[in-house]
Amino acid sequence: MTVTKTQLADAYSMALTKELGDLWDRDFSRRDASRLLDTLWPVVSQLALKDTKKRTPGSVPLGHLGRLKMRFKAATKSRKGINPFTGEPTTFRAKPATLQPRFTAGKALKDEAGKYFRRKMK
Repeated sequence: MTVTKTQLADAYSMALTKELGDLWDRDFSRRDASRLLDTLWPVVSQLALKDTKKRTPGSVPLGHLGRLKMRFKAATKSRKGINPFTGEPTTFRAKPATLQPRFTAGKALKDEAGKYFRRKMK
């Protein structure tokens, strides 16, 4: 099942209300949670792109979920090859250097996934 942003905001608002509701004396709505998530994403992406001039840019820890890293992929030159379906010679285009985001799951998330899998597969 793929989770939509609305479902994520609902779950996040319930968790915020449970964790911080008594402390802050308020119930968090879906709109509050959505605004918090919308505020979080630019901060994370800005931190992930902070040192992109290096060949190995930094990473952003996301708590128990894991770590977001930006991976530098070098440019490739155009090259000649053979189309495997027709056998005709062809030229593959050059690709520019890019940065690609990579997410590495943390130990807590991996352990939780393992527990869930063992419970469901019994």
